[in-house]
Amino acid sequence: MKHKKLSLVLLIGALVLVAGCAPLFEMLIQGEWEVDEYYKNGEDATQEFYFTFADYVITFHPDGYFTETYKGFNVIPVTNSGSWSFINNVQQLSLVDDNATRIFDVKSLTKEEMRLYRDLGEGEYEELVLDPKGEVQ
Repeated sequence: MKHKKLSLVLLIGALVLVAGCAPLFEMLIQGEWEVDEYYKNGEDATQEFYFTFADYVITFHPDGYFTETYKGFNVIPVTNSGSWSFINNVQQLSLVDDNATRIFDVKSLTKEEMRLYRDLGEGEYEELVLDPKGEVQ
């Protein structure tokens, strides 16, 4: 009987902890973020990312709206926007715009850093380390 009560208490505690993460993560993600590091298939591809997406900034607004701005190949100004949300108990970040739905695994999120992972299919993947704008190393 004690074992069942302990299991129930642990289960309720875990559910409260997971449910409590959503508002915290929603607060932490808000604002402007820049890519500090970029990896493709485990290889550092940060410089290639900077060339392809020069001056990349993603802004997460409190209303669930996001905006991405960058210069494509360091020349063409690009603005992309859509909606963002945490899914799967805040384990994933969903970005939906007119062109695509991108799902990232949230590896970590603090006020100083966000680490994301995305499966690109066919054995390929990307990892991003983002810092608040103005704090990129």
